[in-house]
Amino acid sequence: MQVTLTQEAAEQIKSVNQPGKIIRINGELVGGCGMNVEYALWWDDASPDDQAMEVDSLTLVIDRQTIEHIDSDKLTIDFRQQQGFRLVTPAQILAYGIHLKNRWG
Repeated sequence: MQVTLTQEAAEQIKSVNQPGKIIRINGELVGGCGMNVEYALWWDDASPDDQAMEVDSLTLVIDRQTIEHIDSDKLTIDFRQQQGFRLVTPAQILAYGIHLKNRWG
């Protein structure tokens, strides 16, 4: 998977950077009868099965299941002041209003 950061997203992440931590792109199925995928960005540690990548001097990881949910080989992480982080593929906006947070916090 190819992940890119817009300049706005990179600047926002670097303004709150946590040295030694990586950013996890996560997608989980949630809901009852109508299943949705809920996306999140977390400060986290890498797992052995993650796909890791360096983007704008930041380390990002994503697991196989999240890649399947995204269903695209390209993902852009954008940031807009009014909307927070957005995850965008060439075909659609997957999620917006995302806040970068600590995984367990």
